[in-house]
Amino acid sequence: GKKEAKERELFTLRKRVKELGQKLIDGEQAKLLIQSVALETQNTLQYHIAGIVSMALAAVFPDPYEFQIEFVERRGKTECDLWFVRDNNKLNPLDATGGGACDVASFALQCTAWSLKGGRAVLILDEPFRNLSVGLQPKASEMMKMLSERLKLQIIMVSHLPGIIDNADKVFDVTQVKGVSNVRERQ
Repeated sequence: GKKEAKERELFTLRKRVKELGQKLIDGEQAKLLIQSVALETQNTLQYHIAGIVSMALAAVFPDPYEFQIEFVERRGKTECDLWFVRDNNKLNPLDATGGGACDVASFALQCTAWSLKGGRAVLILDEPFRNLSVGLQPKASEMMKMLSERLKLQIIMVSHLPGIIDNADKVFDVTQVKGVSNVRERQ
């Protein structure tokens, strides 16, 4: 009787090992499929984001950087490195470039993030392009208008820079008198 019980137990364990082996194979196949989809998604994101940011930089600067995204594995997680590229040299945007280029890239990244997420078609900004040289501000204004129209995105922003508001559909001047803000639409 003990032998028959052990044989039944052995049969059950062998069956369980076979089932677990199949689950392991299925899990590995699922992992490969997920990795393949993740890689395809990363490539699509790379193309979409880098394209919009590079286009924004080209619209503002006479000798623009190309914007590049690189997905890398670190500490078991996928991270995204952002680069400005010129003459095949990768530059860290925050360390090796001026603040104006970073401002333009930041604006384009915000628009891109919105376009990926969706939701309300409004982007609210406070003093964008404050590091951009005065001579390039009208180009930045044109670029904002272009992205706004292309992405069907309304941009509401505060700015003291006259060149940035050149292409605005509406401009409101705000003055403060004795702690009270007065708002007037500019004609």
